[in-house]
Amino acid sequence: MSTILFIDDDQQIRDTYKDSMEFMFGDGFEIVCLDVKESLGDMMQVLADYPDTVSYFVDENLKHSGVATYSGIELIDEVRKINTKVPIYILTSAAGEVDKYLGNIEFVIDKNDWEDEEREEDLKQRFYRHINRYKDIKSKQAKRFDELFEKSLFGSLTDDEAEEFRALNLGRSKILADERLISEKSILELNVASDELDAIYAELKKGKDE
Repeated sequence: MSTILFIDDDQQIRDTYKDSMEFMFGDGFEIVCLDVKESLGDMMQVLADYPDTVSYFVDENLKHSGVATYSGIELIDEVRKINTKVPIYILTSAAGEVDKYLGNIEFVIDKNDWEDEEREEDLKQRFYRHINRYKDIKSKQAKRFDELFEKSLFGSLTDDEAEEFRALNLGRSKILADERLISEKSILELNVASDELDAIYAELKKGKDE
């Protein structure tokens, strides 16, 4: 099941939005509301446990309770380092204080708009468009990943393909060990090293025979 994550440091707000989101999105999504961790690294570890996330809703003022040492925007910046396509939204009660043209989010949501029934339907339609587009992208990425992975098992990838594979692998839930992922450049380097070792061995053997 696809997961939608809501991140806020206030338990009462998490409970309220969980009910609202379950009503909005229906049975097709699992709504998970997360509390914050102290550090960005610890929070990212928590997010990694939800590989099927199709959308993030992040409160801007995550420092309000005094637990988190980062803002909502700073958390989003970290998420974007591993996933540039997933829809992300900032929720705030002070929308005017947040840059609505931030490149790392879809748009800013004023919490007052969420409670407006007419506005809520418009938001729902926009969310679904973003999620469906993201699912299409993920489907294409998964197909490409499988193609490159299969090629790496039975041969070598070009340097560009190896880099593409690593980028695709970075966004997956479990990072595959890539000891077998050898590019053509790596093979050439290994062959050169092997030739150098063979030459050294030949010289040593020659000196011993003499």
